[in-house]
Amino acid sequence: MSDILIEQVFRDLQSRGFKILERVGDRLYVVEKGEKYLLYTMVEGVEIDITTLSSFINMSETLSMQIVLALVSNDGTVTYYFMRRLRLPRNPRHVEDF
Repeated sequence: MSDILIEQVFRDLQSRGFKILERVGDRLYVVEKGEKYLLYTMVEGVEIDITTLSSFINMSETLSMQIVLALVSNDGTVTYYFMRRLRLPRNPRHVEDF
């Protein structure tokens, strides 16, 4: 991700009252506004592997922080999404039961 897009996300976060505390990895940051969040930045249209997202969610759970996805659209708008793990039942009913 280019430095210009990262700066755009940072400016948007700062305008919303967030403080950028540290860089944790490539496109991954710890930000704070009252509580700490793990922020992953990405650009619309650029694919990301589900295992990568899953590892960020695992990291956020380990650090006891919510993970937020900052998505920069093609027109430069930044939209934030809270992410969490979806837990499915261990013994789902069989298809025949429906």
